[in-house]
Amino acid sequence: MLRVRRQGFRDQGRLVDSFEQHRVLLAVLHHFSAHFSESLTIPDISWQLGISLIHIETAFEALKGITANQALLEYRLNRLCDVMYHDPALEITDQIVQCGLSSGPGYQPADFIRTDRQFVACFGIDLIAYHQQCFLAHAARLQAYPVERPESQRLSAPAARRVGDPSTP
Repeated sequence: MLRVRRQGFRDQGRLVDSFEQHRVLLAVLHHFSAHFSESLTIPDISWQLGISLIHIETAFEALKGITANQALLEYRLNRLCDVMYHDPALEITDQIVQCGLSSGPGYQPADFIRTDRQFVACFGIDLIAYHQQCFLAHAARLQAYPVERPESQRLSAPAARRVGDPSTP
């Protein structure tokens, strides 16, 4: 008979196995994905999910090697990368707010500085440089794969006027 040994941790005298850790981690990550743009704190998530704070912190530490707050920040920064890549025409400040990286309702100038520092620490490139790369990549994609538009929606230069031609206004 094959026996599976479960790794675990102790929480107030009871053994919590790795399956439970994975369940906690997945529940919290799912909550991150559904509410990342909102003002989230780990204690609020703990209360909303009905999972103890110690379970959340221990699961993240054991399975990801980081705290739950670090995981939430990484999730938001990764979402910021996605938003910048897919919609580089949007202002960086709007993207910061959209990804829940602002310190309060709306945008504050300090949000850009803080987010830029966090972005550099996580990815090794600053926000403006990454945004420019995304913008250039988007322009290259549009040039490589032009979108066919009906004649009425095509952008073109106005027809040249001929001097003395009665058909031109």
